[in-house]
Amino acid sequence: MLKTYRYKVDFSDVKHFIEIHEVLKRDLEFPDYYGGHLDALLDCLTDMLGGINYIEIHGFSNIMKKYPEESKEIYRLLRETKHAYGNKYSNRFFVTIVHEDGTREEIK
Repeated sequence: MLKTYRYKVDFSDVKHFIEIHEVLKRDLEFPDYYGGHLDALLDCLTDMLGGINYIEIHGFSNIMKKYPEESKEIYRLLRETKHAYGNKYSNRFFVTIVHEDGTREEIK
């Protein structure tokens, strides 16, 4: 039986670029060796595919406004992870962005 993990990632207080990866490392419980860049993010996200993962993201619009290119890439990597290995894990990796107005957007 697969273990279920639930994470809440909160970018609401990010003021500087480096904090984006500090939040990801902390909130997704990445290992100490997490490199704090997009390649390392993809590596750590795919390492999570051994279980069932629910990731809820808050404050994403904050980093979209300040760092649009990095946030687009993070979104792309989350989506890519969901569909990795021919969608083999798509029923185990769920990411929801919670907008400021309370609406929810699932990354599909």
